[in-house]
Amino acid sequence: MPGPGIFPGNVPCARTIMGTQGTREGTKVVEIAQYHKMRRAVQVNASPGSAQELRAVQSDLRTALASVGLFEEVEVEYTDDLDQLVIAMFTFPEQLSRSEVARRLELMWEDRLRYPFWEAHSLLVDKDQIEFQGATRAGSNGHYVTVHIVAQQARVPAQRVAAD
Repeated sequence: MPGPGIFPGNVPCARTIMGTQGTREGTKVVEIAQYHKMRRAVQVNASPGSAQELRAVQSDLRTALASVGLFEEVEVEYTDDLDQLVIAMFTFPEQLSRSEVARRLELMWEDRLRYPFWEAHSLLVDKDQIEFQGATRAGSNGHYVTVHIVAQQARVPAQRVAAD
């Protein structure tokens, strides 16, 4: 079976990326349970973002998803659930591979959404959906934000056969 981080045809896989301060040089593949431990550790040691900060992340996420131009039915909200303070769902076209959607979500997180100080994220790629969870902290004394994104493959409705 392929290792973590490989997006095979129909085989579900999961990978978690742990970053420290800075950019991609500090990333490595770890288990999804490790991501949950890291998220919990930051939750214990920091406060969640304020409603104003969550609205800003919500707006940034909505803009980032819309700017891809391939995602449809985009919904983004913020919640009071500490494990998923900002949530999003969208669909992607059948012809777009799951690995490409996963790649775009990771790039979006890295380049447009995460705070520069610290982040960790996990990515689950399954047959019909991609699930992204991320946690990021604004600074050593800063707040944190958690994000949960679910991308589902759009279903093409069956075509009606013309009656004779």
